[in-house]
Amino acid sequence: MGVIDKLFEKVHASYFSFIGLLFFIIGLIPAMIVEPNFNFFITHISDLGAPSNILYIFFDICWFITGVFMIFFLLGFTYYLQEKGVKSKGAWVAFILGFLSALGMLGLSVFNSEESPDMHLYSEYLFFFTGILYLFYYAILEWKVQEFSKFQAIFNLIVVFFFILYLILLVMNKINPSFAPEFQSFAEWLFLFADLIWFFENGLLMLKKK
Repeated sequence: MGVIDKLFEKVHASYFSFIGLLFFIIGLIPAMIVEPNFNFFITHISDLGAPSNILYIFFDICWFITGVFMIFFLLGFTYYLQEKGVKSKGAWVAFILGFLSALGMLGLSVFNSEESPDMHLYSEYLFFFTGILYLFYYAILEWKVQEFSKFQAIFNLIVVFFFILYLILLVMNKINPSFAPEFQSFAEWLFLFADLIWFFENGLLMLKKK
């Protein structure tokens, strides 16, 4: 891990979170603008990364880069938690879950919903299910660390709620496609922005406490 240690000595881990979010925004806004009839209640995030959107390759590249930067951030966050007294085993379990979720994010960017629907769906499940687990696990760890406010730990659970809500709606729409599809789309955007806020606020906390 010597190379990683040297990397974090030169670049504070929180910056990986900020840069990753910046790349996502850079890819998101143009894709939203050119998406035909874009609507948070109709358009899925995956629609922006599919060939029906003229900027889908650009969006997918930015989405992929975001996933890579989030992996580096989670690695730095793991070191940070250990410095604050979290047991090494617990911190690394949380990282592994976060890493798997990030791999799901990378899969979503590589396999679009139109050309590779099955792989896209598998990546989606990996992203969501491990996302629920790592956020819940981090909530437990952060609750025990004095540097984290109780609200910070509770916010993890709020993000988890959005993840679970979307998964429930996703499954119900698979069973019955006519069941409130607009709520599924909106729930997807809710969890996405909540998850990105989680990365931003934890990166900001690390920067303040460095």
